[in-house]
Amino acid sequence: MYRMHRVFCATAWELEGERRAFQDVVGEVNAAEAMKRGLLFVPVTLVNIRDKRPLQYAVDENIRACTYYMLASSDGWGPLERHFERDYRLALACRQDPGLPMRETAFLWQRLAPESVLPAGLPAPTREFTTTEDFKVRVRELLVEWLERESAPDAPVQGTPIE
Repeated sequence: MYRMHRVFCATAWELEGERRAFQDVVGEVNAAEAMKRGLLFVPVTLVNIRDKRPLQYAVDENIRACTYYMLASSDGWGPLERHFERDYRLALACRQDPGLPMRETAFLWQRLAPESVLPAGLPAPTREFTTTEDFKVRVRELLVEWLERESAPDAPVQGTPIE
């Protein structure tokens, strides 16, 4: 039997390659690390659509149902049609609500050049990356950290059990 933990990964419009890489890394971590601990990470992403506003209710419901939330951005919260500030703030609020499964949030920022400065208004990055391969390394680090917390002897048993 496995315990499932949903991981929502929101990516800026220009980071479609990173969204796909996220799904690959989740599969790799599940196969190499999580399954032997009785856990599975379930990737949840917003497919590469131009305007998420008509789907915002479903996005919010998915965030509320997740144990972990990642936001990857390079130049801000995104355009009006695909803006992520409200989603990120919802994930933070979910993390504070003991009645919801959210445990951790992470902000991954793509530093486009060495002299790049984090745009005003964005949170301090949990991790920085420069390339898709670098993004994969950072996501793997986060997933392994979360896996270790979930499988610690004193960790509360959470997650959706499946057989």
